[in-house]
Amino acid sequence: MSQIKIYGVRDNLIPHREQLSDVIHSCVMDALQYPPEKRFHRFFPLDRENFIAPDDRSDNYLIIEISIFEGRSTEAKKQLIR
Repeated sequence: MSQIKIYGVRDNLIPHREQLSDVIHSCVMDALQYPPEKRFHRFFPLDRENFIAPDDRSDNYLIIEISIFEGRSTEAKKQLIR
């Protein structure tokens, strides 16, 4: 099982939440062989002043954190990252 957290600036994250979830879940299903109903995503929309990032990042900058339980092969994890 995996848990996925997505952090971003509220005004940019919320309008893209459904599409992001679909794309991320598609990647998880392909790489880790998950069934469609196993979707564990948490979105953290933050006010701009609470999402501090380097100056060269736009407001579209996201942080995607994926936690995977032990047992997945190195190759499966590499495929998910790709």
